[in-house]
Amino acid sequence: MTDIDLSAGGKLLVVDLDLTALCGDEYGERWLSERSEQAFAAVRQAGNMVMVATARPPMTAFDLVQRIGASACAYHNGGVVDLDCEHSSLQELGDDQSTGNRNILRFGVPVERCVEVCHGLLAQIANLRIGIELNDTRYTNFDLTDVWPSQEYQLTDFSDMPSGMAQKIMMFPTGRQREKVRSLVPGDMSLLISEDVLWLLMNPKATKRNAMNLACDHFGIPVSNTIAFGDDLIDMDVLEHAGCGVAVANAKPEVKAIANEICPSNNGDGVAQWIEQHW
Repeated sequence: MTDIDLSAGGKLLVVDLDLTALCGDEYGERWLSERSEQAFAAVRQAGNMVMVATARPPMTAFDLVQRIGASACAYHNGGVVDLDCEHSSLQELGDDQSTGNRNILRFGVPVERCVEVCHGLLAQIANLRIGIELNDTRYTNFDLTDVWPSQEYQLTDFSDMPSGMAQKIMMFPTGRQREKVRSLVPGDMSLLISEDVLWLLMNPKATKRNAMNLACDHFGIPVSNTIAFGDDLIDMDVLEHAGCGVAVANAKPEVKAIANEICPSNNGDGVAQWIEQHW
């Protein structure tokens, strides 16, 4: 166990949400426990900061970020970085045309380029389930409720897309489609895989590691004073780069292999337990 004293203050905790800070399983409901809320409150009261780093868009993460009391948040895996969560609004975060808040940074891809990539992929993989996320709206060529029953979407062939800066291209490839997608990733985008099934093409700067670095620069906290928590392959870059990387017990084997520490599972309030043990 690393010798970290949270009671001394001056640390930045970077926390993933799904299957890390949130209770719940891979396919069911997920929630923030009272124990975790209290742990994050104690962290803040001691003079530390909390940053949420999540694949979720603002529309499904904003309330959780507020309950955690995060000072910063990386939405869309770092595609949108909010460095002043206390004062930013959901409307500002979900509007790529909003420029009034200088503490909201965006690392997107022009919609026109996303459409070009989608058409190119579909020319090679005709039945690929694919979509573009823009301003908290998901435009897909399939019924998204087959994957996320509660999520709204707009069915499209990508010929009628509005203009703007998209947060990501999202795909759900299966079987042999996966290797084909890997071979077709364009050079100006990076491929991220979340929870094994959700494949993302994003701006290469849209990463949790880059978001953490931006937060450290903004708040004047050395990277050596950061502790990052995660469970998925998409969390590995920030866990490896942080001063201390902590994997929850339910994390992928590859994630646990590179972590400095392993805490109990998300359903055991593992992040909260780690905080309590380092108080």
